[in-house]
Amino acid sequence: MKESMKKQAVMELWRLCFDDTEEFIRFYFEKKYREENALVFWDEQGAAIAALQMPPYPMTFAGRQIVAGYISGACTHPLARARGVMTKLLRETFYVMRERKIPVSILIPASEWLYGYYGKMGYATVFDFTPEHYRILEKPASDHFRVEAIRDEALLTDEVFDYFQKMMWQRPCCVQHDREDFETIVEDLRISEGALIVVYGGERVVGMAFAEPWGNRVLVKEGLYDSDDVKRAALWGVMNHLDAAEIYCRALPAGKEDEHRGMARILDVEQVLRLYAVNYPDRSFVLKVTDEWIPENTGIYVVGQGDCSRDEGKRVEAELTIQELTRLLFGYQPERNPVLNPYFETCQPFISLMLD
Repeated sequence: MKESMKKQAVMELWRLCFDDTEEFIRFYFEKKYREENALVFWDEQGAAIAALQMPPYPMTFAGRQIVAGYISGACTHPLARARGVMTKLLRETFYVMRERKIPVSILIPASEWLYGYYGKMGYATVFDFTPEHYRILEKPASDHFRVEAIRDEALLTDEVFDYFQKMMWQRPCCVQHDREDFETIVEDLRISEGALIVVYGGERVVGMAFAEPWGNRVLVKEGLYDSDDVKRAALWGVMNHLDAAEIYCRALPAGKEDEHRGMARILDVEQVLRLYAVNYPDRSFVLKVTDEWIPENTGIYVVGQGDCSRDEGKRVEAELTIQELTRLLFGYQPERNPVLNPYFETCQPFISLMLD
């Protein structure tokens, strides 16, 4: 089928702005691109000068599943930069997602300086990881585990995906992936000359690692293990099957030496506070929230008895920016706000396997 003009324009901007191979670009636009999730800024001559995509992802949040809009492939033509074009496009994206009842937006900044840019747009850093390094691991002495490398999504079994989904769902604030996306992730590993390393204990899956070459090392983008022994077997499998002497892992944040990975933004304050209230019906407080980019979010919110309402006449306990509220609701370092800390559980939000 002939590609639409919009899709062609987005692809051309992608080629111009990102250092990706043609194989990956074709793969991405075949597997992940959806016309309805792409927004383009056209100039007066009808040329595409900025674009982004906002595919929806399931996410565990406040004791349930929600939909998060992931900002992907945000780019501006080099000759149109520093004119506020992407800022306008992002603001339009906020309202499109709100209309679709998507309460939260997430993203992974492509460069360190972009944390400041997205921060000005109301995003807060909430996704961290703990870096781990391993060198020349020996084969585990026990023969209890069997390790396999999967490089073809056609070889993925229901058992492998079921284990992946079960382990991911155990994380309380984590971006999730359905079966179709899981297969796409494995195909992306193949393109990168990596592999999904699966560990079996008998006939049962007990662990897995998503690994790909990274310079002269191997990057484990995600690891799921039943035990430390399984982890050792999986990492040995990574070194053996990818012929590497050094591994760099992005592990769940442990609170020490963590590095930033991604950001989130509340798009609909009332909707998200209502989710929180349902999950914690015994907690009550009154907040004033300020959101410069989505003025509809600015106001006073009354949370209590499993519900949330707005009442501009209420006396507030705290005033928050949209970034501060996002951090609290994601459980990201709530101790930074002593007044509201008792109402919010500490969490380790996590994002991985986003084809970034």
